[in-house]
Amino acid sequence: LRISCDGTMITVYLPNEGRGFPLDDRPPSPPEDIFIYSFEDLPEKYWKKYQYATKFVQLVKSKTPKVTLYTKYAKCMLMENSPNADLEVCFYDGAKTHKTSEFLRVIEKTGKSYTLKGDVGLNGLSEESRSYVELSNEGHRTCLALEVAITAEEKRSETKDPFFPIIVGRRPTNPDSLSLPAQEPKASGKEQSLAEGVVLGCSTSPSQPPHITPSMISYDGSVFTTASLSKSNTTSSAKREATPNTGKVVKSVFVPNIGWASQLTSGEVWVQFNDGSQLMVRTGASSIIYTSPQGHTTRYSENEKLPECVKEKLQCLSSILLLLANPARQH
Repeated sequence: LRISCDGTMITVYLPNEGRGFPLDDRPPSPPEDIFIYSFEDLPEKYWKKYQYATKFVQLVKSKTPKVTLYTKYAKCMLMENSPNADLEVCFYDGAKTHKTSEFLRVIEKTGKSYTLKGDVGLNGLSEESRSYVELSNEGHRTCLALEVAITAEEKRSETKDPFFPIIVGRRPTNPDSLSLPAQEPKASGKEQSLAEGVVLGCSTSPSQPPHITPSMISYDGSVFTTASLSKSNTTSSAKREATPNTGKVVKSVFVPNIGWASQLTSGEVWVQFNDGSQLMVRTGASSIIYTSPQGHTTRYSENEKLPECVKEKLQCLSSILLLLANPARQH
C-alpha cells in the first residue's frame, strides 16, 4: 500500500510481480497494473493494513520533534503528533519528563520514576520532581507559542516552503545550568507521606526488589496475629522504631473506597487510607505501625490489644496484599 500524505488516496500493487522487494530507503516503483482507491472506497480486506500504517505514522510522529527549544535548564521537544502533541524534556542534569494526552512521566536523575494519569495535580511528587514538571510546563507553553507563531508565518509565506522542524536556542555552556533553581523547604514527613498517595505509579531500581507474598492476616478477638509477609533482613533496631521508615516506593496501587497501598524497597507494606490514617506492616516481624488521621503514631506488637479502628483497617489488608502481588487484579 502506498498512501498519500493526507491519507485519502491509497495505491495497491505487488512490487516485482509479487516476488517481493529488498528493503531500501525508497519504496519500489509501482508497476503498470495498480489499483488506486479513495479512503471511502478502500476494500475491506485492506482496512487492517491501513490501520497498521496509521498507527505506525502516529508512532513516528510522536517521536519526531517539530519544535525544539533549548532553555536554561533543559532541551524541550514538541513532537509532530498534533493535536495534543507529546512533549519530551531532557534536563541537562540527566532527568527527563514525558507528557502525552494520557499521562505524565517524570524520571529523576537517580532513575526513580513517577507516572501520573488524569488531572491529579502534583501532590504525589517529590519537591525535585515538582520542579522538573513546572519547568517542563513552562517550556511546553513556549513551544506551543512558537508553533502557533511559525505556523502563521508559514501560511503567509509566498514560497510555500515548510518552516518546520525548527530549533530555537542552544544548550548553554554555563555549568550552573546543570542545577535546578533553588527549591522551597520540603514539607514535613507526614504531609509528604500523605501527599504521595496520588501517585499512580512510582518505580525505582533497587538491587533486589523485595517480593510480596500474600499472607494470612487475622485477628483473634482484639489481638493482632499474622504470618510472615516475606523474608527480610530487617534489623532488630529497625523493628523497635515507632516511626515508620518509608524508604522508597517500588510500586503503588489504588484500592477503591480504601486508599493507596505501596510496596517499599525495605519490603514493608504502607497503606494510606482515605480518612488520613496510615498503616505500616513490617516484614519479618509480627507488629504494625498505625498513624491516626491526627498524626499520632503507635506501634503494636504481636500480643497487644488493638483499638477497634485499627482492627477495622486490618480487615482489608489481605485484599491489598493480593493487589500488590498482582496489580492486574485491579482491572
